[in-house]
Amino acid sequence: MRLKNSSMAEDAKEGTQRFFVPLPLSAAKKIKGKIPLNRGKATATDGSEEVLSACCGVYKRSSSLVIQSQFFMEHLLGLLRIHVNKGVNLAIRDVCSSDPYVVIRMGKQKLKTRVVKNNINPVWDEALTLSVSEPLPVKLEVYDRDTFSLDDKMGDAVFDIQPFLEAIKMRLNNLPNGTIITTVKPTRTNCLSEESQIIWTDGKAVQKMVLRLQNVECGEIEIQLSWIDIPGSRGLK
Repeated sequence: MRLKNSSMAEDAKEGTQRFFVPLPLSAAKKIKGKIPLNRGKATATDGSEEVLSACCGVYKRSSSLVIQSQFFMEHLLGLLRIHVNKGVNLAIRDVCSSDPYVVIRMGKQKLKTRVVKNNINPVWDEALTLSVSEPLPVKLEVYDRDTFSLDDKMGDAVFDIQPFLEAIKMRLNNLPNGTIITTVKPTRTNCLSEESQIIWTDGKAVQKMVLRLQNVECGEIEIQLSWIDIPGSRGLK
């Protein structure tokens, strides 16, 4: 299923990544009217069109909105938004720098950021959205874009989303901004370079992480997790 006149490659060039997830009509009706429908590339600064594109498997056929896969919705817990902020002191893979980009994987899903040219401290400031049917670990990989050869790997990290989902299940409300819900400490297995706090910010829980890249000489990636509930889905319980 795809969006007409669009592709993952085109989105990557523009710095926009979306994962298309099918919704039943009942759920789409609940969302429609609250979030503007965007059949092209997401352009709104608040990301509302991207949310709809991410949670609705939509494409144009005879001017009709086609929505399918009730089975998928019965297993969908929600959407995990990963804000890829920046890289710090990444490895050099070219003459004196690198052209890095980030790949996010969960199960069979794969999303990537745009390429930042000639920079070992890149700022991507991009949000990638994954559908979550079970709380699988997320793998983050960094690559150096090469024009005439295979892209060079610049390290990877794996992180667990279970602590974040447990915080979401608490269904907290009306907490003061900056309230720390819980703290995840770095261990030998979680790739955290420092403590990761799950914090209440602007009416929702978010988790900030600094990930130390593995299988490489140096480098860290800063990300932030947030959660999107989808009407009509199984949801977190």
